[in-house]
Amino acid sequence: MSKILYFKHRDDIYQVNEEGHMKSEKSKDFSKNWIFLGVSKHHMNNHVTIPFKKCWENPDLMMNGYVWDVDHGTTRMWSGQYNGKIPRITSVMIRDE
Repeated sequence: MSKILYFKHRDDIYQVNEEGHMKSEKSKDFSKNWIFLGVSKHHMNNHVTIPFKKCWENPDLMMNGYVWDVDHGTTRMWSGQYNGKIPRITSVMIRDE
């Protein structure tokens, strides 16, 4: 049995496996080219402040955080606007699958 980290961002659900590989609810499989790095809590941070390992150990640390990932070699903080604000994680949990 493996564990999967689920988080909600902009009303979409994303999944992260124990290696940090990600997938969206529209994806069939986890991608080795899409890696969850962690979160930061302030929009002015230009780096991850809560890394994946700490998020995995205590998912509640992710709440209201900005998502950081690596997608095909490009590191990015998820941005844009949602209801007039920069989107953040609105729920998180780990499940055994």
